[in-house]
Amino acid sequence: MELLFNEKEDFLKSIQVLQGVAAGRNTLPILSNVLIRAANGQIQIAATDLEVGIQIAVPGTILDEGAITVSAKKLAEIIRELPAEEIKLSTTANDRVEIACGEGVYKIIGLPDDDFPDLPSIQGDFFTIDGEVLRSMIHRTEFSASTEETRYFLNGLYFYLTPETTKVIATDGRRLAIASSDTLTPPPQEPVGVIIPLKAVREITKTFAESAEVKICLRDNQIIFADDDAILTSRLVEGEYPKYQQIIPKDNEIHLTLNLERTLGALRRVALLSNPKTYSIRLDIEENSVKISAKTPELGEAYETVELKSGNGDIQIAFDARFLIEAVRHIETEDVLLELKDSLSAAVLKPVGKTDHLCLIMPMRLES
Repeated sequence: MELLFNEKEDFLKSIQVLQGVAAGRNTLPILSNVLIRAANGQIQIAATDLEVGIQIAVPGTILDEGAITVSAKKLAEIIRELPAEEIKLSTTANDRVEIACGEGVYKIIGLPDDDFPDLPSIQGDFFTIDGEVLRSMIHRTEFSASTEETRYFLNGLYFYLTPETTKVIATDGRRLAIASSDTLTPPPQEPVGVIIPLKAVREITKTFAESAEVKICLRDNQIIFADDDAILTSRLVEGEYPKYQQIIPKDNEIHLTLNLERTLGALRRVALLSNPKTYSIRLDIEENSVKISAKTPELGEAYETVELKSGNGDIQIAFDARFLIEAVRHIETEDVLLELKDSLSAAVLKPVGKTDHLCLIMPMRLES
């Protein structure tokens, strides 16, 4: 195999996307490698950990077809340090990979491609979704997913596809985030729900960071995302996702409208003096303002008052500052709507003027 790459950055960018998959703790040495394959006029590089797999087409010139696998980490380190000149990559005897650029030549020991797992391609029926919509729905929900291994079915995003709408849901049991959009093209004939692991979700946003459209294909226990240059495959998380609709309150009668930037700034500043064990932050809400406060005997105390744009009730309530800040930070409008019932019931945050996003947070016990 002999290849020429005119643009170092295109090659490096593709390797860096794959590194997130190949860099894990793999029991098989070949899974720490990337596959470089030149065939049928196309150069492809790929990586997999048997849970998530990515294939990317890289611009370049094929002088001689072939395939080899090589350490993802070492290849990325070498390409990163090369000058911005033409790169020649070729295979030599005993599965060696030779990289030549400028005055330098670098040789890495590779492994033959025979044992590299096959990665599927999109075949048959698929849906199409706007790339920006997909990235936005992931961005507005991912932060609420659980990272506790004991609750594996919450370690991912729940994609719920219906003929009318597409929803992405994340929860860790103490908070919930939902983002929705118009349906896919073509719309699914029947509702379908799948749990995509967090590792795959993070790779989706990197792999399709600039894609205008993304194809989605469901196959047995796998989901495949693809555009013209890349294919990402992920196993689905087995298990039944919680009936999240049942915990969304319908009777939160206190509605408060706040400026998002002013509220977010105040929350971040006051949270600096919250208890590092609980991160508790208190909201004292009156007719025209909300007093945000935190108090820790070993650190001190802080409070800041934010004016309400509108409000219809008085209430005192406490939250985990991290959860509240994350929820507010991921709302994409100028103002945020906070809906409350009492100090023990779940609070709901929404973007003002939009119905495609919702965050729910369970309150904490009020300290005297």
